[in-house]
Amino acid sequence: MAYKTQLSLEKNLKVRIRSNHHDYLKNMKEEFAYHVKNYYFMGKFKAGFWDGKIHFITEAGLIPYGLLPIFLKKSKKLYPEIKIEVNDEIKNLFKGPEIDIKYDLKYPPYPYQKDCIEACIKYTKGIIQSATASGKSIVISYIIKNLLVNRKITGVKKCLIIVPSIGLTRQFKKDMSDYGIPENLIGEIHSESKEWDKHIIISTWQSLINNYDKLNQFHCTIVDETHKAKAHELKKILSKCKCKYRFGFTGTTPPHITDMYNIQSFIGPVLRTYSSGFLADKGYISKCNVKRIIISYPDGIIRNDYKGIKDECFNNRRRLDLIARTVNDIDDSILLLVSYIDEGEKLVNLLNRRTDNEVMFLSGKDKIDIREEYRQKIIKGEKISLIATYQIFEAGVNIPNLKHLILTSPTKSKIRTLQSIGRALRKHESKEDGAYIYDLIDEVKYLGKHAQKRKEYYESEGFNVEEIEINPFLSIEEFSIN
Repeated sequence: MAYKTQLSLEKNLKVRIRSNHHDYLKNMKEEFAYHVKNYYFMGKFKAGFWDGKIHFITEAGLIPYGLLPIFLKKSKKLYPEIKIEVNDEIKNLFKGPEIDIKYDLKYPPYPYQKDCIEACIKYTKGIIQSATASGKSIVISYIIKNLLVNRKITGVKKCLIIVPSIGLTRQFKKDMSDYGIPENLIGEIHSESKEWDKHIIISTWQSLINNYDKLNQFHCTIVDETHKAKAHELKKILSKCKCKYRFGFTGTTPPHITDMYNIQSFIGPVLRTYSSGFLADKGYISKCNVKRIIISYPDGIIRNDYKGIKDECFNNRRRLDLIARTVNDIDDSILLLVSYIDEGEKLVNLLNRRTDNEVMFLSGKDKIDIREEYRQKIIKGEKISLIATYQIFEAGVNIPNLKHLILTSPTKSKIRTLQSIGRALRKHESKEDGAYIYDLIDEVKYLGKHAQKRKEYYESEGFNVEEIEINPFLSIEEFSIN
């Protein structure tokens, strides 16, 4: 008996798999079933109602279009004897019309940026994984500009850019305008703006969830900072967008395969990857110098639970003194990232007593205008000790001349760590020797393991890593970060 498999495109960009080889289909379904993160803690799994897995191929044989390249690759490897037939719709799924791409904005693209632009326009769907500070906004601007200019060929008349925060809508609009895209073509959608009549719309996730009826007007959807997108939100929004062109941009892909597959399911495969190490070696972004300041606690820590240990360390007087000393040693603006508002408030009180720089703390409570005001102050060269929560400064915020960053309350999250560091990696004339990241390493239970994880992230990105040992119960008068 000749075995064969047929693929056809269903509505909402689902691909149906039909096969007369039942074991093949059963096994391929299992190949695309993965445990979700921390599934063993979940009630349904404990109760025996769920196997703890996400099944990316349904019982009816449907798979999201974005996983089709992975499916074909696995099928060929595991079942080379199975012939796969695809209809014309499938063949054209990742194929765009040829257009004459023009690079005529204010800034010409670097070779790697040009490669990303051409890949997106050629394949119509997919993800660009390019290190933070690599200039994703100008790549997006060129893609949109060329699709709109060639609208008679591409069919693209309106474009949607999705960003994770209100602050980034305004920043993205300004960046696009600076590159040469007329500002009157660009609209913002969020709680403070409703400019739906523009050709280019920049919006937050939250605003789109409340405006599903508006989504069918777009012909191109771009998800910036894709790693921050939640799967259910992504699915809902993109299922309403009937557009041919769909792209995601991220500096860091999720480490867990189910998170990555969820993103790819509704956007497409990874088209291009450019790491921090590669871009720094080529001189496209600043080199990253990580100073791991190792703090030992010879008298031990009283608390034994994670929160208690962290609170005891982060409130340690000597540790706080060390942060203040580090800030004073730096004759420049500096960004200090914290996890929680109370941590930021303590640092404000400390630094106001210990530094001559203006000290400002920004959190989600602050309006977009205040955040933008202090971003512009640093860009203009004012010396500011800016304390901010990870939530508002870990992704997308563009301060080209920011050279110094302190991770005052670091975590083990790869995405949060690398995205935060990206704030300091943008190329600038003041960074001849690169950017400097100060990572406080608390050698205690839990936090020590988290620090080791971060070190692995740094090494995988090719960062320069230096270790400095400090005992907080001894004098730090001789300590200097220089």
